[in-house]
Amino acid sequence: MSMGSDPINSIISVTVFLLVVSVWCIGIFLWLGRYLFKLEGVRKRLGLTSKADKDSETLRLWRDLQIEQSPDETTEKEKFTLTQKLNHWINDAGWKMPFRAVVFAVLGVAVLAFIIIYNLMGSVWLGACGVLATIYIFLQYTQNRIMKRANLFERQLVDALGIAGRALRAGHPLVGAFQLIAEEISDPIGVIFRQIVQEQAFGSDLKGSLQKVAKETRNTEFKLFSTAVTVQVQSGGNLADLMDSLSKVIRSRIWLNKRIRVLTAQTQFSKMVLIAMPILMFFLLNAVNREYMEPLYTTQAGNFLLVLMVVNIMLGSWMMNKLAKIKY
Repeated sequence: MSMGSDPINSIISVTVFLLVVSVWCIGIFLWLGRYLFKLEGVRKRLGLTSKADKDSETLRLWRDLQIEQSPDETTEKEKFTLTQKLNHWINDAGWKMPFRAVVFAVLGVAVLAFIIIYNLMGSVWLGACGVLATIYIFLQYTQNRIMKRANLFERQLVDALGIAGRALRAGHPLVGAFQLIAEEISDPIGVIFRQIVQEQAFGSDLKGSLQKVAKETRNTEFKLFSTAVTVQVQSGGNLADLMDSLSKVIRSRIWLNKRIRVLTAQTQFSKMVLIAMPILMFFLLNAVNREYMEPLYTTQAGNFLLVLMVVNIMLGSWMMNKLAKIKY
């Protein structure tokens, strides 16, 4: 009797498993379809349809003035070593220390978290969770710093162009206008123009200095500024009017960026809620019923589930960040 029931139980188990997987896949497809439908609505509101592309002045400015990477630039980026990429990343975040110091500091904090958790819980898996959580928090914090610094850079660049335009109309040379920007505006834009002025004082070529700084900053607006100034200096023209035109264009781009952030704010809020819910439930269950959560700490399978939970939260956060970015 028991032998005959084994195949039936196996068939039932496989059927239930396939049913659960099917329901899960259907849920994923429904969610993906809902997301794509919302994304299409956002694109229509932004004027990203083929008809609106011809009529929207802001979108035209964004696309026409978007600096596309040439094959040479792509090759240069591919030649960057891991050390150079880390240096760029640390500089974008505004850290005032070498990247090696930052890496060792993060690793030190991660090891300290592992030691503390291991001594308290006696589990290597939980210690690994602490290491992953430490690295994830650092990456998120650094990414937020980069975003805030990029937004500040854009706002300061508009002010810098206004100062440059007024200085040029007052009779100052271009390098003198850059000197005024370096004196009047703080970091990050002030430091960049101060570097250009210092290189000019040592006899460097203006075009080379602008291109070098634009490559280091990796900011699209500054690349646009660098290219426009270089072309205008070589061909001749009214630099003051150029500064005013660039200021208007960059203001339009900043406005479009803000509009996109508003339209994607729901996704960002959903990300925070979805990340916070399992963490809050975890601590709540630990506070209410410690014995119920005890197998997660005392068994190897429970430790593995904790690590899996941390990895899934990190992966979900990364996916939500990707979904909140609109490419145009």
